[in-house]
Amino acid sequence: MSLISVKKSTFKSLLTTGLLTKSFSHCAVIMLLSVATLQLTGCGDDVKPPEKQVVEEQPSRFSKDKKTHRHSYHPEWPKEVRNEVYGDKETFSTPRILFNAKVEWMKRKTLFSARMDGSDRRRIIPEAAFEGRGLIGSHTPKRSPDNRYIALSMDTTEHGFTRELWDTKTQQFILMSKGYGYAHFNWTKDSENVIFYASGKHYNYHVPTKALTERPIIYSNGLFLLPDGKTFLADKKNKYWLHDFNGDVIEKVDLGFNTQFTMQYLKVSPFGDYISFLSEGLGYPKYYWVNLSDPSKRITKPFKTGGYFFSDKKNKVLSPASRDSTELMGNGRPYPDYYFIELDLITKQEREILLKESNIWGMGTIYVFGVFNIKDEQ
Repeated sequence: MSLISVKKSTFKSLLTTGLLTKSFSHCAVIMLLSVATLQLTGCGDDVKPPEKQVVEEQPSRFSKDKKTHRHSYHPEWPKEVRNEVYGDKETFSTPRILFNAKVEWMKRKTLFSARMDGSDRRRIIPEAAFEGRGLIGSHTPKRSPDNRYIALSMDTTEHGFTRELWDTKTQQFILMSKGYGYAHFNWTKDSENVIFYASGKHYNYHVPTKALTERPIIYSNGLFLLPDGKTFLADKKNKYWLHDFNGDVIEKVDLGFNTQFTMQYLKVSPFGDYISFLSEGLGYPKYYWVNLSDPSKRITKPFKTGGYFFSDKKNKVLSPASRDSTELMGNGRPYPDYYFIELDLITKQEREILLKESNIWGMGTIYVFGVFNIKDEQ
């Protein structure tokens, strides 16, 4: 029996302010999005961006009884949404978080990036590009190592469920394949190949040639290409297997959990040294971090809303949190202050990192997918 489909947990991240679009079957939309008939094209440098540019409507003024009153409270914040620019050296000079959020005067969520402290927030995909399509939010978008492309699962009116790329250089979507089910995107280190599941099969899309080929399938609840670029880690419900690049099994690692136990939302750290997951099936859920060099070494934390994601620094994870500010909005209510709690997996120490630009553009809470643009070990 195929293990590709993952059972949806009842727990939701505090960071999620709304559910976007709909996934297939039982998947409720968790995390996100929807071209006024943009043509699906290839990704070569010869592709021209759309001739007709969509003019974004900006609010003429900000209502005093809404959170947008904060713009007078933070005059250094631009009212116009900043856009991420492909190849901008300053933007990509530091690690960044990839997240989805909604601008208050827009109709739908889209993808953004920001520095690790929440500053320099930049929109990646214009909201208008999602006309006729929506991002399946329960499928984590995956950015290419060179930062140009983002692999996405989409629900479209023209093709049904699809696997697509957003090209940040040409500002266009690229259709890789049709197909349903969890995608579990992986990129090769050269940013030339996207590996993913679709309709019960495993595929490789070669970006330069636009060639789609079927791969030997690795059955899993989640598949991760480790930083060595040669080894896959496959989630097997309550254990994990290691496979070589061609799919052959290298090692089967039993974590000692019983058959009722399930690893939910399994992730691998950017450095390939830990896996993390939320337990299901053994009483009240807990967060686990397992050291891949010695799986007997594990750290647990009780379940809390907000969840955790791996930091850009080794041995550290981040958890979102919020509290009321002492400053008030125009309607007399307090601004919400958002921050990350950083947990050191070695010392068990915690510290708070106050997020900058909280509430900019009426953005409010955000859902963080993970960290990208990590060049060296931190």
